[in-house]
Amino acid sequence: MAMREEETWKKEEIGIAPNDEEDDEHDSKEMVLQRYFLQEWKLMVKYQEQGQLLEPYLESMVSPLMFIIRYKTIELGVDSDEILQMIKLISIIIYSLVTVSGYKAVIKFFPHQVSDLELAVSLLEKCHSTSSIMSLRQESTGEMEAKCVMLLWLSILVLIPFDISSVDTSIVNSSGNIGEDELAPLVLRIIGFSKDYLSNAGPMCTMAGLVLSKLLTLPDMPKALASFIEWTHEVLSSTVDDVVSHFRLIGAVEALAAIFKAGSRKVLLDVVPTIWNDVSMLIKSGTAARSPLLRKHLMKLTQRIGLTCLPYHSPTWRYVGRTHPLGENISLNASNENDQLNHGMVLDNSKSEENSNCPQDEDMDVPEIVEEIIEVLLSGLRDTDTVVRWSAAKGVDPVTSRLTSALSEKVLSSVLELFRPCEGDGSWHGGCLALAELARRGLLLPTSFPKVVPVVAKALHYDVTHSVGSHVRDAAAYVCWAFGRAYYHTDMRNVLEQLAPHLLSVACYVNCRRAAAAAFQENVGRQGNYPHCIDIVNTADYFSLSSRVNSYIHIAVCIAQYEGYLHPFVDELLHNKICHWDKGLRELAVEALVALVRYDAAYFADFVLEKLIPFTLSSDLCTRHGATLVAGELVLALYQCGYDLPSNKQKQVSGIVPAIEKARLYRGKGGEIMRAAVSRFIDCISFSQLSLPERIKRSLIDTLNENLRHPNSQIQNQNYYLSIRTAAAKALKHFVQAYLVATDNKGAVGITLKYLLLLDDSNVAVRRGSAMALGVLPYELLANQWRDVILKLCSCCAIEDNPEDRDAEARVNAVKGLISVC
Repeated sequence: MAMREEETWKKEEIGIAPNDEEDDEHDSKEMVLQRYFLQEWKLMVKYQEQGQLLEPYLESMVSPLMFIIRYKTIELGVDSDEILQMIKLISIIIYSLVTVSGYKAVIKFFPHQVSDLELAVSLLEKCHSTSSIMSLRQESTGEMEAKCVMLLWLSILVLIPFDISSVDTSIVNSSGNIGEDELAPLVLRIIGFSKDYLSNAGPMCTMAGLVLSKLLTLPDMPKALASFIEWTHEVLSSTVDDVVSHFRLIGAVEALAAIFKAGSRKVLLDVVPTIWNDVSMLIKSGTAARSPLLRKHLMKLTQRIGLTCLPYHSPTWRYVGRTHPLGENISLNASNENDQLNHGMVLDNSKSEENSNCPQDEDMDVPEIVEEIIEVLLSGLRDTDTVVRWSAAKGVDPVTSRLTSALSEKVLSSVLELFRPCEGDGSWHGGCLALAELARRGLLLPTSFPKVVPVVAKALHYDVTHSVGSHVRDAAAYVCWAFGRAYYHTDMRNVLEQLAPHLLSVACYVNCRRAAAAAFQENVGRQGNYPHCIDIVNTADYFSLSSRVNSYIHIAVCIAQYEGYLHPFVDELLHNKICHWDKGLRELAVEALVALVRYDAAYFADFVLEKLIPFTLSSDLCTRHGATLVAGELVLALYQCGYDLPSNKQKQVSGIVPAIEKARLYRGKGGEIMRAAVSRFIDCISFSQLSLPERIKRSLIDTLNENLRHPNSQIQNQNYYLSIRTAAAKALKHFVQAYLVATDNKGAVGITLKYLLLLDDSNVAVRRGSAMALGVLPYELLANQWRDVILKLCSCCAIEDNPEDRDAEARVNAVKGLISVC
């Protein structure tokens, strides 16, 4: 008994109630049901992507829960400890709904009587004053959820249509009046704990900023706003550098961004100079350079300051589209109707362009501070962090929408400068995001397509060594997706003809396949009929593109049969994939390129082969390795298609290996994989029976012999061969059959004897290669010396007497050769 009491005391000491033990047998029925209900309820958090499914039922779930909080608080009183425990449990449920459906959908069903304002403030103060209890279990204690729910409730209650001092009972109870320059005690209490929460790293910081944005932008709160601006000025200009100050700085910037979003232009215009001076200095500081989250909120605040400086007006030059059901774009009749409507749209656009030159548009007074704001947003598009670039892109388009058409063209030109070759991947990514947002808002006119579309096409293929650039390609696909949703078929017809081959080549061959396929599908659905579009969409679907091998070998080959896609696919493989840094992908690209030969053999023989031959002597290892592999496989594929290479092409192909050896490209790093590629090249031309001069034949057999005796046998080659020696042995088999046996070449007489003598060589690598070579020689060369070959291979299978001469791999190759010979 004493031991049990001691355990209970210890649990209370560390903040765990005695009934927190998950003992279903001894706990009350209410506690057991409560525990399991909360465990099951938290499963809703897993369905955040389907939050819209809950919206029809939110009122029936939220209203009763908030009624319990309100009723129990009135019944038990704010000072009761029981009420706090009850609020925590209910807040866990409500906050999970906020997480799934968003706070805007949930707070609509919070009670908002005027009498609830003081009640909510008192509850929040009680939660705020309660010391945080560290839970030893994974489940939340409900403190954070309770504070968030109370802050959300306050964000609704502060919007009462009366002066808050008129509902502040502390003023009435004290029988006194506040001065004109004094704030109501209730307002001071709300601002006080909201400032405290701005230093919090959790979601309370965002909720507190929401409360302040609703409260301080009320018409009767100019003094409170001025006081808060002074406080933020101190925070933003502070030089203290610790953790608490850093989070307070982030919270203050986030709160200012919320205030500039909720407040009217008339109220905020006077405080813009003070805020902008602090923001412009903070952006250039080292504190902002070290914090991506701070830079993100600074971009958001900068955008909203710009919107405050510019008066709202609907630009007459803006591209305005109409919405039609997707089904209208399928049938021919609907297409004709769309053409008529599009014709009307073109007229509307032309009128809008004429109106853009009217004096009221061009004579708009643009403050000087706006130019600085746009520069900051454009520099944010170059930021090293994605969240900052995305925030800057979301800020460029609303500011641009309030400018004149001439100034918007300058903004577009500045965005296009981000795509210069000297810019990094971050600039390209930010530029694509900005273009997509401009297109979605109708701020990118069709007249700018000739400048924009080539840039987007380049971004779709953006790639830097070691696969840096997938985020740029994904953003470029987002631009194409936005084009499909924002513009009419008549305006997009030429654009889609330019972008479709690029989108599909990326969908098949680039590490951004699903994004590009989704963009193409969106354009097909929105823009109407496009040649073979339904067949292509059905072929290149979400699941079929999940496998890279399937995309390269099957999906791309299926799409390439349609007109207009073969040459772009070949260009993508030829210029970007056979020279890729990943050897496995290079070999897959070789296989994919060869699979396209059947559609236009003459094009591959004349154009592709002509470009490949110089690449085999490239100074870049990846390029010459891929080109050598492709050249051999291409000759073999043309032979299998029944296409006869002209004599001049055969002469060029036959000189590839001697040229590689003359340039000494086997030396240095990567020489081993070049030897394996050359062996495969010889294998391919031997199988295709390419015409070779005697001098070239002797050179190639010497090359194979050198590769057979190469000491490094562990060079892995994923798709073709396990080693240089294995590749050389397979090439030797077809080379001897095609050029020595079939033509009764005199050089075939002594080749068997040569390999027999090399089996006794002191070099281990020579013995390994010779044993493999004997195993692949044809019957015609072994028939006259079969007894000597078998006896020699048998002797090589035995363990040598001298331990220094023993080599397991040589014996393994001898066994394999003996099996092949027999």
